Amino acid sequence: MIKKISALVFLIAVLFLGCERDDICSEATATTPHLIIRFYDVNDTDEPKSVRQLTVTGQGVEDEIVSSTTTDSILLPLRFQNEGETISTFFELKKDTDYDTNGNDSNASNTDVIEVSYTPEFIYVSRACGYKSIFAGTEIDVIEADDDDVWIINALTVNTTIEDEKAAHINIYH
Repeated sequence: MIKKISALVFLIAVLFLGCERDDICSEATATTPHLIIRFYDVNDTDEPKSVRQLTVTGQGVEDEIVSSTTTDSILLPLRFQNEGETISTFFELKKDTDYDTNGNDSNASNTDVIEVSYTPEFIYVSRACGYKSIFAGTEIDVIEADDDDVWIINALTVNTTIEDEKAAHINIYH
């Protein structure tokens, strides 16, 4: 009888102690963040200013990231293949994209290019979630356009380390 009770206690202990929590990564767990860019009025640098009909295309991205929308902020993905290696990603920001097809020669879209440089770092999150990337040393440069009509007047990195999506990392003034 004692052997049966001991075997039963052992079996119950194995069942409860041997079980592990499901390895499911919660949606609330922070993952690799996007770059957040906010647009501001160049004449009043504290005042957000929307960009009319903005389309953004990234280097190595076949489709537009943000397509024909009026917005005062955008989220852009960054590449993170090689940890510790500085990467430069170019984004083409085109405003007033609907002017390309409206048939009116008196107005046109305007495209400027920015270069965002950063260094990916991998951080272990958990067994279920694996790793996420953060981006250090973030810098922005506005590439001189082929035309004389530049709409991005200035760009400023406000947070050089991209760890989350709680606040803007770069401000663009236009």
